[in-house]
Amino acid sequence: MVSSAQMGFNLQALLEQLSQDELSKFKYLITTFSLAHELQKIPHKEVDKADGKQLVEILTTHCDSYWVEMASLQVFEKMHRMDLSERAKDEVREAALKSFNKRKPLSLG
Repeated sequence: MVSSAQMGFNLQALLEQLSQDELSKFKYLITTFSLAHELQKIPHKEVDKADGKQLVEILTTHCDSYWVEMASLQVFEKMHRMDLSERAKDEVREAALKSFNKRKPLSLG
């Protein structure tokens, strides 16, 4: 669907901040979200065996980037990893501001 480079934040870098236990918990929680039917297409063994980089590839291949972003933020919050949630939100805001600045009409500049 979308490459991880097109997401509003670097999910792989955030997942690398998690311990193995936390990564396992992230995998479990992300598959429980309301749009998890999109994840039904993915063999659960792939998700279970995936490291952070592979998980990002799986999610961004099979799911809409907006869903991946919002679900990831919610999972980080459920895991009480507010540091990662806030970092992701900051990256989304920064990406949105850069995008706006590139596209704003000259009359607003």
